[in-house]
Amino acid sequence: MSLDALLAGLDPPVTSQADETEWVWDIYLYLAIGVAAFIAVLVLYVIIRFRRRDGDELPPQKQYNVPVELAYTIIPLLIIGALFAITVVTVQAIEEIDDDPDLVVEVTAAQWQWQFDYPDSGVSVIGSGEEFPELVLPANSSVTFELQSLDVIHSFWITAFRFKRDIIPGSPGRFSVDIEDVAGYYPNAGVCAEYCGLAHGTMRFEVRILETDEFADWIAQQQAEGSQG
Repeated sequence: MSLDALLAGLDPPVTSQADETEWVWDIYLYLAIGVAAFIAVLVLYVIIRFRRRDGDELPPQKQYNVPVELAYTIIPLLIIGALFAITVVTVQAIEEIDDDPDLVVEVTAAQWQWQFDYPDSGVSVIGSGEEFPELVLPANSSVTFELQSLDVIHSFWITAFRFKRDIIPGSPGRFSVDIEDVAGYYPNAGVCAEYCGLAHGTMRFEVRILETDEFADWIAQQQAEGSQG
């Protein structure tokens, strides 16, 4: 888990895409720390080394220092260019859609609740006003989410995914993740991250990641309960 995610109090990453995101975050964070430390040391050096002493006279004034000016122009440009390239490559990898995933989950957002449909098995999980719905996923699998909104703009965000996607009415969205071997329960891990009205704060959901055989058992149980109902 990256230092910045730890400081932010986020759940541990559960997808390979989240790992890539944290890798980029770490590059930015440690580079920022390094630059800040370098500037702080440089400022302290100048303050101490060139402080005024008794008997000092005004030193000769120089208008230009071409080597220094080239250095503090070219070096930042190289750093920015490298960060830009790393970010673009990582974002393209994260945004890649898996056309043959192990599981498809249809996510429907509406004021102020979530619905998760598993079209391959006919299972649906619908939240109520009294309890948050639970999004159940299999470990060690690729999952594609298909998103739609029935009313206003919502935003699907699972903190452990390190990924957020706005859901705009009339504009369905898709994204894919590769879930790692991280079976576990993540209460309140899912939220709507776009203000969507008075009950926006209650538009949450829980995430449970099961081993493959346990997920198959859960699907079978949901199908049995549905047929009995």
